[in-house]
Amino acid sequence: MKLLTSTPLGKLQVRNRIVMAPMTRNRADAAGVVGELTERYYVQRATAGLIITEATNISADAQGYPWTPGLWSAEQVEAWKKVTGAVHAAGGTIVAQLWHTGRVGHSDVRGGRVPVAPSAIGIQGQQHFTPTGPKNYEVPRALTNAEVRATIDDYEHAARNAKAAGFDGVELHGAFGYLPHQFLVDSANQRTDEYGGSIENRARFVLEVMDRLVGVWGEGRVGIRLSPTLAYNGMADSDPLATFSYLLEKLNALPLAYLHLMRATPDAERFPSWPQDTVATFGPLHRGNLIVNSGYDRESAEAVVSGGEAHAVSFGAPFVSNPDLVRRFEVGAPLAAADRATFYQGGATGYVDYPALEGDAPKVAKGYWLVQATVVDPAQFGKYTAVAGPLLASYGGRVLARGDVAEVVEGTVPRRPYFVEFPSYQAARACFHSAGYQEAIALRAGAATFDIVVVEGTAP
Repeated sequence: MKLLTSTPLGKLQVRNRIVMAPMTRNRADAAGVVGELTERYYVQRATAGLIITEATNISADAQGYPWTPGLWSAEQVEAWKKVTGAVHAAGGTIVAQLWHTGRVGHSDVRGGRVPVAPSAIGIQGQQHFTPTGPKNYEVPRALTNAEVRATIDDYEHAARNAKAAGFDGVELHGAFGYLPHQFLVDSANQRTDEYGGSIENRARFVLEVMDRLVGVWGEGRVGIRLSPTLAYNGMADSDPLATFSYLLEKLNALPLAYLHLMRATPDAERFPSWPQDTVATFGPLHRGNLIVNSGYDRESAEAVVSGGEAHAVSFGAPFVSNPDLVRRFEVGAPLAAADRATFYQGGATGYVDYPALEGDAPKVAKGYWLVQATVVDPAQFGKYTAVAGPLLASYGGRVLARGDVAEVVEGTVPRRPYFVEFPSYQAARACFHSAGYQEAIALRAGAATFDIVVVEGTAP
C-alpha cells in the first residue's frame, strides 16, 4: 500500500502517509496544562506518520472551550515537553496545531469575558459547549486594529513555545470557523480597515500569521488547515472559490511543510454555487505537499494517494478508537467503533483505554523491561504495582513468565527476574521514560530495591 510508504512533508520525514488529525479532547486542566493521560494518548498513536495535536490555544484570550490545552505559559510548555519526548522515544513525529477560537466561544468559559472576532457578528442557529451545558452564542466584541496585531504576536509567541516544547513543527488552524477563518469570509468579517473588505484585506491576517510562523520555524515545518467549503460556525462566504484561490496563491510563496485540506461539503444544497469537489478544486492550486481530510477510509485513502491527488490522508475519529490504526490498515483488520459520548467528557475512559489488535504486534523488534527485585515492604510495593500495572498495559506491556508481579509482591520469590514485554523497543523506552512512570517510582521508594533495564530482542 502506498499509504504505508514514507514521504517527506517539507522537512518532516514521515514513515507513512497516515496522519492523525487534530481532535479536541478536553483533557487539559483548568490552566490549559496537559498531563500524563495526554502523554499516553499520543504515544499509543505514535505509529501515525504524523500526529497533529488537538487544537492548542495560543493565549488565554484564544480559549473558547473548557479544559483545552495552551501554549502560552511556561507550565504548559513543560507539560508538552513530556508528551513530545515520549512520542519521539516511540519513534513518532508530532506538530502542534495553533488555535484561536475567536467568536466560537462563550463568556462562561472565558471568566465572564465575551469572545472576540473580526466583527461584532454572532453565530446564529447553533449553541456552544460550556461546563454548564449548551448555550446560545453571544455577539462577540470586534477586535481593535491594535488587538489584531497583538493576536498575531500571540501566534508567534506560541510558535516559539512549541519549539521550546520539542514539537517538530506547527500547523495553523485556519478551518472550521475559528478566528483565521472568520477573517477570511465576508459573512463574518465586515471590517473597514486593512483587515477587511477586499479579498486581499481579508486574507491579510492569515498571511501575516503564516509569515510569522515560518519566521520562527523556518522552511518545511509549518502547515495550515483550511476548509473552503464548510459553512459550519457561520462560515458562509459569497465567493469561496475566489477567496481561497487568492489565499492559496499567496501561500505558495511560503516554504510550507503542507496544506491540510478538509474536503467536507455538507452544505452543498444550501450553496449550489460553491465548488462541489473541494480536493479537485483547491488541491491543484497548492504547489506543495497536500494532506486531505474528512470521511476517508482505508480504500478511498489509498486511492487518493495512489492517484497522486494527495501526499497523505488524515483521520480523526478512527484514530480515537483505533490507536493502532496504521497496523489495522496494514493487515486489513476491521476498525473498532468510537464511543462519541466520551469524546469530551474527560478522564481515561474513551481516551486511553481502546485496545490494540489482540495477539498482534508491529513487525519491529520487541522491547522488554528486565526486572530484578528484592521486596522490602510488600504492602507498599503492592501500591506501586497497582499504579504501574495499568500504565504498562496502556503502552502495550504485559508481564511474562519467570516470576510475575504477584509473586514478587507476595514475597514468595523475594529476588527473581521477570520480564515486561512491549510491542516494540520504542514503546518500552517511552513507557520507562514517561511522566506517569516517574510518579509510580515515588510509590516504590522504600518498598523494594530492583533494577530495570530496557533490552532489545528476545527475552532469555
